[in-house]
Amino acid sequence: MTVNSVAAALSTMVAAYSTVPYVGAILNGRTKPHQLSWLVFFIMNTVVLLSQFLEGARQSVLITLMFVVGSGLIFLLSLQHGTRETSRWDWLLFSFAVATIAAWLLTRSSALAIWLTVAIDLAATAMTILKVRVQPQSEDPIPWIWGTIAYAFTCLTLIKVPLGILYVRPVYGLAGDAILVGAIFFWRKRSRAADVDTITPAGV
Repeated sequence: MTVNSVAAALSTMVAAYSTVPYVGAILNGRTKPHQLSWLVFFIMNTVVLLSQFLEGARQSVLITLMFVVGSGLIFLLSLQHGTRETSRWDWLLFSFAVATIAAWLLTRSSALAIWLTVAIDLAATAMTILKVRVQPQSEDPIPWIWGTIAYAFTCLTLIKVPLGILYVRPVYGLAGDAILVGAIFFWRKRSRAADVDTITPAGV
């Protein structure tokens, strides 16, 4: 087997597994997925799957297929177990995501679609980070860590592919998930520090 084939198999398995602890965290009440975020993630992943396939991706597109299934399942669970709390900023980001999807449908350009999904992902990730800032315990970091690892393996599937549009989504996915993991740990640490300050008697 080639490095590409091994990396594709590993990225697919890790991507599929990353959904399992996230679903478990939702059902156990440890994670409350943001409904708008996961609706955008599902639509975005579907667009990425179609556009990458049309651009010629084969092995690297397997991880996206897993994320389409996973994000669709999580969105459905968010309807009952997620959070509906939205601000004007959330709706602005969601409107931006819908506008980029409309732009892709009008242009019918797969390459443009891939770039637009990066903008969509930025909007959805921003909504999730805003939620984490307010509710630091609402996201379990473990599934996002697995997602980061899966994207790292996906990048390896492109090792013999000339630098081009097919690198955009895997590289951005790696960076985006890693940033989200960092945000979860950062705001959890800030939250714990605030709790300690609250319970520490004055003058101690």
